[in-house]
Amino acid sequence: MPGQSFRVARPPVVLDEEPFVVELADERGWVEWTRVDHFAHSTVRDRHFTLDPNSGQVDFGPAVRERDGTVRGYGVLPPKGATVRVRSYRTGGGRRGNVARGALRVLRSSLPFVARVENRRPALGGVDGETVEEARRRGPMTLRTLSRAVVPGDYERLAREVAPDAARVCCVPAGEERGGDVTGDPAEAGGVRLLVVPTGRSDEQGRVRFEELMPPEATLKRISRHLDERRPIGARVLVAPPYYQGVTVVASVRPERGATAERLRDAALAALYGYFNPLTGGPDGEGWPFGRPVHSGEVFAVLQQVPGVDLAEDVRLFPADPVTGQRAEATTRIDLDRHALVFSYEHQLRVRQD
Repeated sequence: MPGQSFRVARPPVVLDEEPFVVELADERGWVEWTRVDHFAHSTVRDRHFTLDPNSGQVDFGPAVRERDGTVRGYGVLPPKGATVRVRSYRTGGGRRGNVARGALRVLRSSLPFVARVENRRPALGGVDGETVEEARRRGPMTLRTLSRAVVPGDYERLAREVAPDAARVCCVPAGEERGGDVTGDPAEAGGVRLLVVPTGRSDEQGRVRFEELMPPEATLKRISRHLDERRPIGARVLVAPPYYQGVTVVASVRPERGATAERLRDAALAALYGYFNPLTGGPDGEGWPFGRPVHSGEVFAVLQQVPGVDLAEDVRLFPADPVTGQRAEATTRIDLDRHALVFSYEHQLRVRQD
């Protein structure tokens, strides 16, 4: 049938140096077809197909009814009952491609004097393909700005286009990134600073390593080049990671009757690391809002919602340096710069059963 579609068994499809080959069987044997981006220039004599790598869908040419009532075919129509096969393809990528440390142990090809391999660090940067809802939100913005950066929202949208591996981006007008203080950087004079948060990996307890919140230098340069071609003349753009304010919570809770102290402690710590999280924390669960202060009252609320906690008590907040680990004096409120993010650093929890 015209416009018929098939899906491969294991999407998404990785398109690299190995071609994606589709073949159909006829009286001459297996005949290879050609992959094209679209059917706009395909004729009824062209054995063409298209591929959506994200979903793994293979489409054959459609038939369109013209104004005079005739039907025009775009590409050869596969014979009825013909067998269709994909010779071979590579699959991978997306969030599932962010394999954990030590997951890769097999060589694709042998190397002299190499007995074994292992990835010492987890894979980062893999993102899933754009959804229909995301495309629906992006479309009006694209038509409105026509790929030019004028207002802060334009810089953020353009940065997401070229760096899908960035979890969050925030455009800061010059002089406002540190509460209005003069910073002396190149973004001050008629420019902006674009804050980039990469996609980090949380462990089972909801913790994110501080190193994973630093975007790769290649990502920052790619965004800078992309924005430099689309910024207004005279505007300066500085692309950098945000400032992270470390926060350490020291608290104690009383368990309900029958609750296991060790499990309760793990669940309470996971709740703290999950809530005070720059990627998935905050009241909405979409990442801690830029510049939102941290109150001790929020810690009480988070702990009180943990199953098995009867009473949260003796909560203290400590500002901490996420690099050196140095802590300041305890306080009930930690203020963040307008466009800074919170980072959970070594929370401590005690389950009191006395």
